[in-house]
Amino acid sequence: MKEPVDHILRPSLPWRRPDEAAITECGYDASKVKTLTRTEFFQREKDLGKQRMAMLTCMTCSDTARRWGRWDDDPRLALQREIEWERRGAYYLRGRDDRGQRLKDELIVIAALIEEHRGEFEAAILLREQRREWLEKKAALEKKTK
Repeated sequence: MKEPVDHILRPSLPWRRPDEAAITECGYDASKVKTLTRTEFFQREKDLGKQRMAMLTCMTCSDTARRWGRWDDDPRLALQREIEWERRGAYYLRGRDDRGQRLKDELIVIAALIEEHRGEFEAAILLREQRREWLEKKAALEKKTK
């Protein structure tokens, strides 16, 4: 008989509490299945190889973990993933509404918070732009001196 495979925990958006209901990369409730973190998965894959890893890990989770990054990799892609997840439930799979409207609610609240603190928000954006420009100039100077 085949042993149950491990599933990979899906990364969460940074404003969500870590103690909230986690899900796996394939969509299972993480409290009901055996799970690995993404770091553990990629280390296990490195140690065992892809073929051995495939016998131990949910293939949907494995494929999804390779396809989607984390917030730290690129926040735009993390949001895109959440948008597709939530909208696919509402629009593409008829009659399915179990994915809710949580992200929509969060984005509306984020916009309201930004509006209440517009000055802080714009100052933070300006700092990030200036830092990026400075790093680009520094890289160009280093490239020039070599």
